[in-house]
Amino acid sequence: MTQCSLQPDILTNGAITRILENNWRNEGFIKNEDLKHIHKALIDNNIFGEVAERIYVPVEENKVEMGDKLIKGIMAASEPVPENKTKHVHLFQHKGIVLNDGIYGAGFGRFQYIYRCKGMRIHWFESGLIKSHNIYSTIDENGFMYQTQELDRWDIFGENEIVDISSSPLEEAFGNGEVLIANLVQIKENFSRDYPIEYLLHPPDVEKLSAFSIQICEQIWDAIMNLMKELAFDFDNDKTELLTYLTEFMESQNIPPAAYHVISLFDFYRENQSRIDKDEFLKFMSIIRKHSGPENPSVTIIDANSLFQELEDISPGKEGATAYHDLIFRSLTQIFENSLKRGKKEVAMHEGRKRVDIVFDNHDTNGFFAHIRDRNDIFCPKIFIECKNYSSDPSNPEVDQLIGRLGNLAGKFGILICREVMNEDVLMKRCRDAMIKNQDYIIWLEDKDIKALLKLKETLNEEGIIDYLSTKWDRLILDN
Repeated sequence: MTQCSLQPDILTNGAITRILENNWRNEGFIKNEDLKHIHKALIDNNIFGEVAERIYVPVEENKVEMGDKLIKGIMAASEPVPENKTKHVHLFQHKGIVLNDGIYGAGFGRFQYIYRCKGMRIHWFESGLIKSHNIYSTIDENGFMYQTQELDRWDIFGENEIVDISSSPLEEAFGNGEVLIANLVQIKENFSRDYPIEYLLHPPDVEKLSAFSIQICEQIWDAIMNLMKELAFDFDNDKTELLTYLTEFMESQNIPPAAYHVISLFDFYRENQSRIDKDEFLKFMSIIRKHSGPENPSVTIIDANSLFQELEDISPGKEGATAYHDLIFRSLTQIFENSLKRGKKEVAMHEGRKRVDIVFDNHDTNGFFAHIRDRNDIFCPKIFIECKNYSSDPSNPEVDQLIGRLGNLAGKFGILICREVMNEDVLMKRCRDAMIKNQDYIIWLEDKDIKALLKLKETLNEEGIIDYLSTKWDRLILDN
């Protein structure tokens, strides 16, 4: 076993810091033993609470005046367990938490609902089971309905260790270790739910971070500070890389160090300045200063012309395939920085039997990807992308390859990226056939499209990006 460099976090008996360091070392999957330590900490901190499995609240047949409804609500709040909850809410057998909330909603749709949401939630239960569930909920003329459907599960007290979950919904729970920590630092404080809809929509006054998550954040920073102090006495390249990795991870989660962390560093410097390498320590301090300052809300500025030149320097063909793949990944990451997150290259699927060039998580709220998801009802939590550095048009095998990556669990939308398309009608027919036969939705982008999108991003024209992609979408679904 590799010797750990990080001071173990107290809360989970070192599980959190071990997972982070193992991820930095690229050493395997999360161990059940560490999940058990985290599970025990959740129990010890009384984090598990009520989790609804299904809810149905029909509309009252007799109309109730607003004044009477208010009085009834006030009286219900004084009840130990309000009748309107016990009557309509069916809880899971065991208490739990929402480890990952991937639901999204829309209002006033074509199906006559007032509000509708769907997506996926991952629950961690007091029993040790971690389950992913499809969620579907509506508010319409019939009342309020919420239901869950199990997709996958993992028992931390089972005999087996976690295996490859890249093609499972549970990837959103564990991922590469970072995903699990990112979920754990966002657990909300539990609250008493008096009304059924509170299992779906949480009022702002109860959206408070749990003490458990706050402690995780503080103890990760404790480990970072301890690592800095060790490096001040004994410089080490590997530990310096680990320090950079950890601070970048904390920045990605918008978790700055607490004031007492920074003060402790100044105290350490004052007490030990005659015995440490001052220059190295000041470099470490600059890392902390960078990641503890106020968040810069400005949009990333890109140099489109430089990327254009890189694109033109890559020749079509097998030799330039990797360079083309890398450039497209960097370009899309910048173009869609506000809507597509957690981009990955060469992602294994279906137990490693298939790979997809690029995968992004769809976190869009008001752009093109939100539009097709919410208005066109396209299931696309993940966006799949295949890059083809060919000198000829993509043919049926290339389209079929992308179709093979799409599915009901991960998403039904993909983008095929190629250098140039000479016969657009033929390729459009292939994409439209996939839509009609399988309800798989594919659009393609050529070099000229990538250049156009980069130029729009360089000028901060987000509306232009939406319009550009929407034109591609309209041509697919409207045959225009």
